[in-house]
Amino acid sequence: MSLYARTLLTISAAILIIFLALAFIYGTLYSFSSWQQRQEELKRNATELASLTENRMDAAHTTFTSTDITGHIAFAARSTTAFVWIVNANGEIIYHTGIPSETMLLLERSGLDGTGDPLLPLEARNADQAVFCEAGDRTGFATLLPEAAEWLVASAPIGRHGDLYTGEVVLLKRHHTENFSAFLLENNVPISFTIAFILSLAIIIWLSRNITRPISALAKTANSVYAGDLSARVSMGGEPDRDGAIPISREDDLTRLVRTFNMLIAQFEERERQHSEFLGNVSHDLRTPVTSIGGFIEGMRDGTIPEEKFDYYLDIIKMETDRLEGLINTLFDQASLEGQTPLKQEVFDLYSLIRQVKQSFEPMLTEKKIELETVFDHRHEEPVRAVGDIGQLTRVLNNVVANAVRFTPQKGIILISTVVDERSIRVSVEDNGPGIPAEDLPRIFDRFYKVDKSRHSQGSGLGLYIARVLIQRHSQQIEAGRSPDLGGARISFTVARP
Repeated sequence: MSLYARTLLTISAAILIIFLALAFIYGTLYSFSSWQQRQEELKRNATELASLTENRMDAAHTTFTSTDITGHIAFAARSTTAFVWIVNANGEIIYHTGIPSETMLLLERSGLDGTGDPLLPLEARNADQAVFCEAGDRTGFATLLPEAAEWLVASAPIGRHGDLYTGEVVLLKRHHTENFSAFLLENNVPISFTIAFILSLAIIIWLSRNITRPISALAKTANSVYAGDLSARVSMGGEPDRDGAIPISREDDLTRLVRTFNMLIAQFEERERQHSEFLGNVSHDLRTPVTSIGGFIEGMRDGTIPEEKFDYYLDIIKMETDRLEGLINTLFDQASLEGQTPLKQEVFDLYSLIRQVKQSFEPMLTEKKIELETVFDHRHEEPVRAVGDIGQLTRVLNNVVANAVRFTPQKGIILISTVVDERSIRVSVEDNGPGIPAEDLPRIFDRFYKVDKSRHSQGSGLGLYIARVLIQRHSQQIEAGRSPDLGGARISFTVARP
Protein backbone atom coordinates (compact mmCIF):
# COMPACT_ATOMS: atom_id res chain seq x y z
CA MET A 1 0.00 0.00 0.00
CA SER A 2 1.34 3.43 -0.93
CA LEU A 3 2.15 6.11 1.64
CA TYR A 4 -0.67 8.25 0.26
CA ALA A 5 -3.28 5.48 0.61
CA ARG A 6 -2.05 4.52 4.08
CA THR A 7 -2.11 8.13 5.27
CA LEU A 8 -5.54 8.73 3.77
CA LEU A 9 -7.05 5.58 5.29
CA THR A 10 -5.56 6.25 8.71
CA ILE A 11 -6.71 9.86 8.89
CA SER A 12 -10.13 9.04 7.39
CA ALA A 13 -10.68 6.21 9.89
CA ALA A 14 -9.75 8.47 12.79
CA ILE A 15 -12.03 11.27 11.59
CA LEU A 16 -14.87 8.78 10.94
CA ILE A 17 -14.63 7.34 14.44
CA ILE A 18 -14.66 10.83 15.94
CA PHE A 19 -17.62 11.89 13.80
CA LEU A 20 -19.56 8.71 14.58
CA ALA A 21 -19.01 9.21 18.30
CA LEU A 22 -20.06 12.86 18.10
CA ALA A 23 -23.04 12.02 15.86
CA PHE A 24 -24.19 9.35 18.32
CA ILE A 25 -23.84 11.64 21.33
CA TYR A 26 -25.43 14.71 19.76
CA GLY A 27 -28.03 12.60 17.92
CA THR A 28 -29.08 10.94 21.16
CA LEU A 29 -29.25 14.27 22.98
CA TYR A 30 -31.16 15.86 20.11
CA SER A 31 -33.63 12.96 19.83
CA PHE A 32 -34.25 12.98 23.56
CA SER A 33 -34.71 16.75 23.59
CA SER A 34 -36.94 16.65 20.51
CA TRP A 35 -39.03 13.81 21.99
CA GLN A 36 -39.53 15.74 25.21
CA GLN A 37 -40.41 18.88 23.26
CA ARG A 38 -43.06 17.05 21.25
CA GLN A 39 -44.45 15.52 24.42
CA GLU A 40 -44.69 18.88 26.14
CA GLU A 41 -46.32 20.42 23.07
CA LEU A 42 -48.98 17.70 22.87
CA LYS A 43 -49.64 17.86 26.63
CA ARG A 44 -50.04 21.63 26.46
CA ASN A 45 -52.44 21.43 23.49
CA ALA A 46 -54.40 18.63 25.13
CA THR A 47 -54.74 20.68 28.35
CA GLU A 48 -55.85 23.81 26.48
CA LEU A 49 -58.42 21.89 24.40
CA ALA A 50 -59.72 20.15 27.53
CA SER A 51 -60.29 23.55 29.20
CA LEU A 52 -62.05 24.94 26.10
CA THR A 53 -64.18 21.79 25.73
CA GLU A 54 -65.29 21.80 29.36
CA ASN A 55 -66.75 25.27 28.94
CA ARG A 56 -68.73 24.16 25.85
CA MET A 57 -70.24 20.91 27.16
CA ASP A 58 -73.32 20.22 29.23
CA ALA A 59 -73.09 19.44 32.92
CA ALA A 60 -72.99 15.71 32.31
CA HIS A 61 -70.12 16.11 29.84
CA THR A 62 -71.91 14.10 27.20
CA THR A 63 -72.44 16.59 24.34
CA PHE A 64 -71.44 20.06 23.11
CA THR A 65 -73.47 23.11 23.98
CA SER A 66 -71.61 25.30 21.51
CA THR A 67 -70.32 24.52 18.04
CA ASP A 68 -67.42 26.99 17.99
CA ILE A 69 -65.25 24.38 19.71
CA THR A 70 -64.78 22.62 16.39
CA GLY A 71 -62.74 25.55 15.08
CA HIS A 72 -60.33 25.33 17.99
CA ILE A 73 -60.04 21.59 17.51
CA ALA A 74 -59.30 21.93 13.79
CA PHE A 75 -56.61 24.56 14.46
CA ALA A 76 -54.98 22.38 17.11
CA ALA A 77 -55.01 19.41 14.72
CA ARG A 78 -53.31 21.43 11.97
CA SER A 79 -50.71 23.01 14.26
CA THR A 80 -49.71 19.73 15.91
CA THR A 81 -50.33 17.41 12.90
CA ALA A 82 -52.10 15.10 15.37
CA PHE A 83 -55.46 13.41 15.45
CA VAL A 84 -57.74 15.03 18.04
CA TRP A 85 -60.43 12.98 19.77
CA ILE A 86 -63.04 14.42 22.12
CA VAL A 87 -64.29 11.67 24.43
CA ASN A 88 -67.39 12.33 26.62
CA ALA A 89 -68.16 10.98 30.07
CA ASN A 90 -69.71 7.84 28.52
CA GLY A 91 -66.48 7.02 26.68
CA GLU A 92 -67.98 8.00 23.31
CA ILE A 93 -65.72 9.74 20.78
CA ILE A 94 -68.19 12.50 19.99
CA TYR A 95 -65.77 14.43 17.77
CA HIS A 96 -62.49 13.62 16.07
CA THR A 97 -60.24 14.88 13.27
CA GLY A 98 -59.30 11.42 12.15
CA ILE A 99 -59.05 7.81 13.25
CA PRO A 100 -56.64 5.31 11.66
CA SER A 101 -58.56 2.71 9.67
CA GLU A 102 -56.98 -0.17 11.59
CA THR A 103 -58.07 1.47 14.86
CA MET A 104 -61.59 2.16 13.58
CA LEU A 105 -62.12 -1.54 12.97
CA LEU A 106 -61.27 -2.30 16.57
CA LEU A 107 -63.66 0.26 18.12
CA GLU A 108 -67.19 -0.66 19.15
CA ARG A 109 -70.05 1.79 18.67
CA SER A 110 -72.67 3.08 21.07
CA GLY A 111 -76.39 2.62 20.69
CA LEU A 112 -78.64 -0.41 20.76
CA ASP A 113 -78.12 -1.02 17.07
CA GLY A 114 -74.39 -0.26 17.20
CA THR A 115 -74.58 2.74 14.86
CA GLY A 116 -73.67 5.46 17.37
CA ASP A 117 -70.34 7.10 18.08
CA PRO A 118 -67.15 5.00 18.43
CA LEU A 119 -66.51 3.90 22.00
CA LEU A 120 -63.08 4.23 23.60
CA PRO A 121 -62.28 0.91 25.38
CA LEU A 122 -62.00 1.02 29.15
CA GLU A 123 -58.32 0.09 29.11
CA ALA A 124 -57.56 3.08 26.86
CA ARG A 125 -59.48 5.63 28.97
CA ASN A 126 -57.71 8.12 31.24
CA ALA A 127 -59.11 6.60 34.41
CA ASP A 128 -56.55 8.38 36.60
CA GLN A 129 -57.75 11.78 35.34
CA ALA A 130 -54.10 12.89 34.84
CA VAL A 131 -52.45 14.83 32.05
CA PHE A 132 -49.89 12.66 30.32
CA CYS A 133 -48.08 12.10 27.03
CA GLU A 134 -46.43 8.74 26.36
CA ALA A 135 -45.47 6.43 23.53
CA GLY A 136 -48.48 4.49 22.28
CA ASP A 137 -47.12 1.09 23.31
CA ARG A 138 -46.86 2.28 26.92
CA THR A 139 -50.55 3.27 27.14
CA GLY A 140 -53.92 1.58 26.78
CA PHE A 141 -53.71 2.32 23.04
CA ALA A 142 -51.05 -0.38 22.54
CA THR A 143 -53.58 -2.76 20.97
CA LEU A 144 -55.58 -0.11 19.15
CA LEU A 145 -52.87 1.70 17.14
CA PRO A 146 -50.91 0.14 14.28
CA GLU A 147 -47.20 0.09 15.23
CA ALA A 148 -48.09 1.70 18.55
CA ALA A 149 -44.44 2.46 19.43
CA GLU A 150 -44.36 5.05 16.63
CA TRP A 151 -47.26 7.02 18.13
CA LEU A 152 -47.37 9.67 20.83
CA VAL A 153 -50.57 9.66 22.88
CA ALA A 154 -51.45 12.74 24.95
CA SER A 155 -54.51 12.94 27.19
CA ALA A 156 -56.07 15.61 29.42
CA PRO A 157 -59.29 15.12 31.43
CA ILE A 158 -62.30 17.35 30.73
CA GLY A 159 -62.93 18.70 34.19
CA ARG A 160 -62.57 16.75 37.41
CA HIS A 161 -65.22 15.38 39.74
CA GLY A 162 -63.36 13.16 42.16
CA ASP A 163 -62.75 9.71 40.79
CA LEU A 164 -65.64 9.99 38.33
CA TYR A 165 -64.61 9.72 34.67
CA THR A 166 -65.73 12.96 32.98
CA GLY A 167 -64.29 12.49 29.52
CA GLU A 168 -60.98 13.51 28.01
CA VAL A 169 -59.22 15.12 25.05
CA VAL A 170 -56.86 12.68 23.28
CA LEU A 171 -54.16 13.75 20.79
CA LEU A 172 -52.52 11.00 18.74
CA LYS A 173 -49.45 11.86 16.67
CA ARG A 174 -47.39 9.46 14.63
CA HIS A 175 -43.78 10.57 14.89
CA HIS A 176 -42.33 8.88 11.81
CA THR A 177 -41.27 11.18 8.98
CA GLU A 178 -44.03 11.68 6.46
CA ASN A 179 -42.18 13.90 3.91
CA PHE A 180 -38.68 15.01 2.94
CA SER A 181 -38.80 18.19 5.01
CA ALA A 182 -39.89 16.25 8.06
CA PHE A 183 -37.13 13.71 7.38
CA LEU A 184 -34.53 16.49 7.25
CA LEU A 185 -35.88 18.02 10.45
CA GLU A 186 -36.02 14.67 12.20
CA ASN A 187 -32.48 13.64 11.20
CA ASN A 188 -30.73 17.00 10.97
CA VAL A 189 -27.94 15.99 13.39
CA PRO A 190 -26.76 12.80 11.62
CA ILE A 191 -27.22 14.49 8.23
CA SER A 192 -25.15 17.47 9.37
CA PHE A 193 -22.38 15.20 10.63
CA THR A 194 -22.46 13.15 7.43
CA ILE A 195 -22.07 16.26 5.30
CA ALA A 196 -19.32 17.53 7.59
CA PHE A 197 -17.50 14.19 7.31
CA ILE A 198 -17.73 14.20 3.52
CA LEU A 199 -16.35 17.76 3.40
CA SER A 200 -13.62 16.83 5.88
CA LEU A 201 -12.77 13.77 3.81
CA ALA A 202 -12.45 15.90 0.68
CA ILE A 203 -10.13 18.31 2.51
CA ILE A 204 -8.15 15.37 3.94
CA ILE A 205 -7.73 13.87 0.46
CA TRP A 206 -6.45 17.19 -0.84
CA LEU A 207 -4.12 17.77 2.09
CA SER A 208 -2.87 14.17 2.15
CA ARG A 209 -2.10 14.29 -1.53
CA ASN A 210 -0.19 17.56 -1.15
CA ILE A 211 1.76 16.16 1.80
CA THR A 212 2.48 12.63 0.56
CA ARG A 213 3.06 13.44 -3.13
CA PRO A 214 6.49 15.01 -2.55
CA ILE A 215 7.39 12.29 -0.04
CA SER A 216 6.44 9.59 -2.56
CA ALA A 217 8.44 11.45 -5.20
CA LEU A 218 11.40 11.57 -2.80
CA ALA A 219 11.17 7.81 -2.21
CA LYS A 220 10.92 7.08 -5.93
CA THR A 221 13.88 9.31 -6.72
CA ALA A 222 15.90 7.79 -3.87
CA ASN A 223 15.28 4.32 -5.34
CA SER A 224 16.45 5.55 -8.75
CA VAL A 225 19.62 7.02 -7.22
CA TYR A 226 20.20 3.77 -5.32
CA ALA A 227 19.89 1.91 -8.63
CA GLY A 228 22.64 4.12 -10.07
CA ASP A 229 20.67 6.81 -11.89
CA LEU A 230 22.35 9.96 -10.58
CA SER A 231 20.46 12.11 -13.07
CA ALA A 232 17.16 11.45 -11.23
CA ARG A 233 15.54 14.46 -9.58
CA VAL A 234 12.33 15.07 -7.64
CA SER A 235 9.92 16.98 -9.84
CA MET A 236 7.12 19.12 -8.36
CA GLY A 237 5.72 21.16 -11.19
CA GLY A 238 8.98 22.55 -12.54
CA GLU A 239 12.23 21.47 -14.10
CA PRO A 240 15.29 21.47 -11.83
CA ASP A 241 17.99 24.01 -12.56
CA ARG A 242 21.70 23.26 -12.93
CA ASP A 243 22.08 22.82 -9.17
CA GLY A 244 19.11 20.46 -8.92
CA ALA A 245 16.81 23.09 -7.36
CA ILE A 246 13.18 23.24 -8.51
CA PRO A 247 11.40 26.52 -9.23
CA ILE A 248 8.50 26.24 -6.75
CA SER A 249 6.55 29.40 -6.05
CA ARG A 250 5.21 28.19 -2.68
CA GLU A 251 7.97 27.64 -0.13
CA ASP A 252 7.41 25.37 2.86
CA ASP A 253 9.23 22.63 4.77
CA LEU A 254 8.47 19.97 2.17
CA THR A 255 9.59 22.06 -0.79
CA ARG A 256 12.75 23.00 1.08
CA LEU A 257 13.33 19.30 1.73
CA VAL A 258 12.87 18.59 -1.97
CA ARG A 259 15.27 21.37 -2.90
CA THR A 260 17.88 20.08 -0.45
CA PHE A 261 17.42 16.50 -1.65
CA ASN A 262 17.86 17.50 -5.29
CA MET A 263 20.90 19.61 -4.47
CA LEU A 264 22.43 16.68 -2.57
CA ILE A 265 21.90 14.41 -5.57
CA ALA A 266 23.40 17.05 -7.86
CA GLN A 267 26.43 17.39 -5.61
CA PHE A 268 26.77 13.64 -5.38
CA GLU A 269 26.56 13.38 -9.15
CA GLU A 270 29.20 16.08 -9.52
CA ARG A 271 31.35 14.35 -6.92
CA GLU A 272 31.08 11.08 -8.81
CA ARG A 273 31.96 12.85 -12.05
CA GLN A 274 34.99 14.43 -10.42
CA HIS A 275 35.94 11.09 -8.88
CA SER A 276 35.74 9.39 -12.27
CA GLU A 277 37.78 12.19 -13.82
CA PHE A 278 40.31 11.92 -10.99
CA LEU A 279 40.67 8.17 -11.48
CA GLY A 280 41.07 8.72 -15.20
CA ASN A 281 43.75 11.34 -14.64
CA VAL A 282 45.57 9.23 -12.05
CA SER A 283 45.38 6.18 -14.32
CA HIS A 284 46.87 8.21 -17.15
CA ASP A 285 49.54 9.71 -14.88
CA LEU A 286 50.45 6.29 -13.48
CA ARG A 287 50.55 4.63 -16.87
CA THR A 288 52.98 7.18 -18.34
CA PRO A 289 55.87 6.79 -15.85
CA VAL A 290 55.36 3.03 -15.62
CA THR A 291 55.61 2.75 -19.40
CA SER A 292 58.68 5.01 -19.46
CA ILE A 293 60.43 3.09 -16.67
CA GLY A 294 59.65 -0.24 -18.27
CA GLY A 295 60.85 0.98 -21.67
CA PHE A 296 64.14 2.39 -20.31
CA ILE A 297 64.90 -0.75 -18.31
CA GLU A 298 64.13 -3.00 -21.26
CA GLY A 299 66.38 -0.81 -23.49
CA MET A 300 69.21 -1.06 -20.98
CA ARG A 301 68.85 -4.85 -20.77
CA ASP A 302 68.71 -5.56 -24.50
CA GLY A 303 71.50 -3.13 -25.37
CA THR A 304 69.37 -0.58 -27.18
CA ILE A 305 70.64 2.03 -24.70
CA PRO A 306 74.44 2.12 -24.57
CA GLU A 307 76.19 1.87 -21.19
CA GLU A 308 77.59 5.39 -21.39
CA LYS A 309 74.01 6.74 -21.25
CA PHE A 310 72.92 4.57 -18.30
CA ASP A 311 73.39 7.37 -15.77
CA TYR A 312 71.28 9.74 -17.86
CA TYR A 313 68.40 7.31 -18.17
CA LEU A 314 68.71 6.20 -14.54
CA ASP A 315 68.15 9.83 -13.57
CA ILE A 316 65.01 9.82 -15.70
CA ILE A 317 63.88 6.57 -14.08
CA LYS A 318 64.48 8.12 -10.63
CA MET A 319 62.43 11.16 -11.59
CA GLU A 320 59.59 8.99 -12.89
CA THR A 321 59.76 6.90 -9.70
CA ASP A 322 59.41 10.06 -7.64
CA ARG A 323 56.33 10.97 -9.68
CA LEU A 324 54.84 7.55 -8.98
CA GLU A 325 55.59 7.95 -5.28
CA GLY A 326 53.84 11.33 -5.24
CA LEU A 327 50.75 9.93 -6.95
CA ILE A 328 50.61 6.95 -4.60
CA ASN A 329 51.04 9.22 -1.58
CA THR A 330 48.12 11.30 -2.83
CA LEU A 331 45.93 8.21 -3.01
CA PHE A 332 46.99 7.18 0.49
CA ASP A 333 46.22 10.69 1.74
CA GLN A 334 42.67 10.42 0.47
CA ALA A 335 42.24 6.95 1.98
CA SER A 336 43.57 8.08 5.37
CA LEU A 337 41.18 11.04 5.41
CA GLU A 338 38.24 8.74 4.83
CA GLY A 339 39.52 6.52 7.66
CA GLN A 340 39.57 9.53 10.06
CA THR A 341 42.61 8.54 12.12
CA PRO A 342 42.50 10.14 15.61
CA LEU A 343 44.42 13.38 16.22
CA LYS A 344 47.63 13.37 18.27
CA GLN A 345 47.43 16.65 20.14
CA GLU A 346 50.83 17.97 21.28
CA VAL A 347 52.53 21.32 21.83
CA PHE A 348 55.24 22.30 19.33
CA ASP A 349 57.18 25.29 17.95
CA LEU A 350 55.23 26.53 14.93
CA TYR A 351 58.08 28.61 13.52
CA SER A 352 60.42 25.61 13.63
CA LEU A 353 57.84 23.58 11.68
CA ILE A 354 57.56 26.33 9.03
CA ARG A 355 61.35 26.41 8.63
CA GLN A 356 61.47 22.61 8.21
CA VAL A 357 58.80 22.73 5.49
CA LYS A 358 60.72 25.54 3.76
CA GLN A 359 63.87 23.44 3.72
CA SER A 360 62.01 20.45 2.23
CA PHE A 361 60.98 22.57 -0.77
CA GLU A 362 64.49 23.87 -1.54
CA PRO A 363 65.01 21.56 -4.58
CA MET A 364 61.72 22.69 -6.17
CA LEU A 365 62.39 26.33 -5.30
CA THR A 366 65.88 26.14 -6.78
CA GLU A 367 64.60 24.47 -9.95
CA LYS A 368 62.13 27.33 -10.60
CA LYS A 369 64.39 29.98 -9.04
CA ILE A 370 61.58 30.94 -6.64
CA GLU A 371 62.36 33.02 -3.58
CA LEU A 372 60.43 31.87 -0.48
CA GLU A 373 60.46 34.41 2.35
CA THR A 374 59.10 34.14 5.88
CA VAL A 375 57.73 37.10 7.81
CA PHE A 376 56.96 36.09 11.39
CA ASP A 377 55.00 38.10 13.93
CA HIS A 378 57.88 39.29 16.11
CA ARG A 379 55.60 40.85 18.71
CA HIS A 380 55.98 37.48 20.41
CA GLU A 381 59.34 36.04 21.25
CA GLU A 382 60.33 32.68 19.80
CA PRO A 383 59.54 29.93 20.16
CA VAL A 384 55.83 30.54 19.39
CA ARG A 385 54.05 27.48 20.67
CA ALA A 386 51.03 25.89 18.95
CA VAL A 387 48.96 22.81 19.74
CA GLY A 388 47.77 20.12 17.33
CA ASP A 389 48.78 17.02 15.39
CA ILE A 390 52.26 17.89 14.06
CA GLY A 391 52.11 15.31 11.27
CA GLN A 392 48.77 16.48 9.94
CA LEU A 393 49.60 20.19 10.23
CA THR A 394 52.86 19.51 8.36
CA ARG A 395 50.78 17.95 5.58
CA VAL A 396 48.56 21.06 5.56
CA LEU A 397 51.51 23.41 5.17
CA ASN A 398 53.18 21.11 2.59
CA ASN A 399 50.02 21.02 0.48
CA VAL A 400 49.50 24.79 0.63
CA VAL A 401 53.16 25.59 -0.20
CA ALA A 402 53.19 22.94 -2.98
CA ASN A 403 50.12 24.59 -4.49
CA ALA A 404 51.89 27.98 -4.36
CA VAL A 405 55.06 26.57 -5.96
CA ARG A 406 53.02 24.94 -8.72
CA PHE A 407 51.41 28.23 -9.79
CA THR A 408 54.26 30.63 -9.07
CA PRO A 409 56.13 31.56 -12.27
CA GLN A 410 59.91 31.25 -12.79
CA LYS A 411 61.85 33.62 -10.53
CA GLY A 412 58.67 34.31 -8.58
CA ILE A 413 58.07 35.06 -4.92
CA ILE A 414 56.28 33.11 -2.18
CA LEU A 415 55.65 34.66 1.23
CA ILE A 416 54.82 32.78 4.44
CA SER A 417 53.63 35.13 7.20
CA THR A 418 52.12 34.73 10.66
CA VAL A 419 49.89 36.78 12.93
CA VAL A 420 49.69 35.71 16.56
CA ASP A 421 46.36 36.28 18.33
CA GLU A 422 45.32 35.50 21.87
CA ARG A 423 43.98 32.02 21.14
CA SER A 424 45.27 31.17 17.65
CA ILE A 425 48.01 31.82 15.10
CA ARG A 426 47.11 32.70 11.51
CA VAL A 427 49.49 31.34 8.87
CA SER A 428 49.26 32.85 5.36
CA VAL A 429 50.96 31.59 2.19
CA GLU A 430 50.95 34.11 -0.69
CA ASP A 431 52.46 34.08 -4.18
CA ASN A 432 52.74 36.33 -7.24
CA GLY A 433 51.20 33.81 -9.60
CA PRO A 434 47.99 34.26 -11.62
CA GLY A 435 45.83 33.95 -8.51
CA ILE A 436 42.49 32.19 -8.15
CA PRO A 437 39.64 33.35 -10.43
CA ALA A 438 36.67 34.73 -8.50
CA GLU A 439 34.31 32.08 -9.91
CA ASP A 440 36.61 29.31 -8.58
CA LEU A 441 37.02 30.65 -5.03
CA PRO A 442 33.85 29.02 -3.59
CA ARG A 443 35.00 25.57 -4.77
CA ILE A 444 38.77 25.79 -4.44
CA PHE A 445 38.73 23.44 -1.41
CA ASP A 446 36.40 20.86 -3.02
CA ARG A 447 37.68 17.35 -3.58
CA PHE A 448 39.16 16.75 -7.07
CA TYR A 449 38.57 20.39 -8.02
CA LYS A 450 41.26 22.01 -10.15
CA VAL A 451 41.36 25.59 -11.37
CA ASP A 452 43.13 24.42 -14.52
CA LYS A 453 40.58 22.13 -16.17
CA SER A 454 43.15 20.63 -18.53
CA ARG A 455 43.20 16.85 -18.28
CA HIS A 456 46.95 16.72 -18.22
CA SER A 457 47.48 19.57 -15.78
CA GLN A 458 49.62 18.96 -12.72
CA GLY A 459 48.00 18.03 -9.43
CA SER A 460 45.14 15.76 -8.49
CA GLY A 461 42.76 18.35 -7.10
CA LEU A 462 43.15 16.87 -3.60
CA GLY A 463 45.85 19.05 -2.03
CA LEU A 464 43.71 21.94 -0.80
CA TYR A 465 40.83 19.59 -0.06
CA ILE A 466 43.07 17.56 2.25
CA ALA A 467 44.32 20.77 3.87
CA ARG A 468 40.77 21.93 4.57
CA VAL A 469 39.70 18.58 6.06
CA LEU A 470 42.71 18.45 8.35
CA ILE A 471 42.25 22.06 9.51
CA GLN A 472 38.55 21.44 10.17
CA ARG A 473 39.43 18.36 12.20
CA HIS A 474 41.49 20.69 14.38
CA SER A 475 38.38 22.93 14.73
CA GLN A 476 40.23 25.73 12.95
CA GLN A 477 39.57 27.79 9.81
CA ILE A 478 41.07 27.93 6.32
CA GLU A 479 40.23 30.37 3.53
CA ALA A 480 41.42 31.41 0.08
CA GLY A 481 41.61 34.79 -1.62
CA ARG A 482 43.89 37.19 -3.48
CA SER A 483 47.15 38.48 -2.04
CA PRO A 484 46.94 42.26 -1.54
CA ASP A 485 50.73 42.61 -1.77
CA LEU A 486 51.87 40.02 -4.35
CA GLY A 487 48.70 39.91 -6.45
CA GLY A 488 48.52 36.12 -6.65
CA ALA A 489 46.74 33.55 -4.49
CA ARG A 490 46.58 33.70 -0.72
CA ILE A 491 45.76 30.69 1.46
CA SER A 492 45.34 31.36 5.18
CA PHE A 493 44.67 28.94 8.03
CA THR A 494 44.70 29.11 11.80
CA VAL A 495 46.45 26.94 14.37
CA ALA A 496 45.37 26.80 18.01
CA ARG A 497 47.59 28.08 20.81
CA PRO A 498 47.92 26.08 24.05
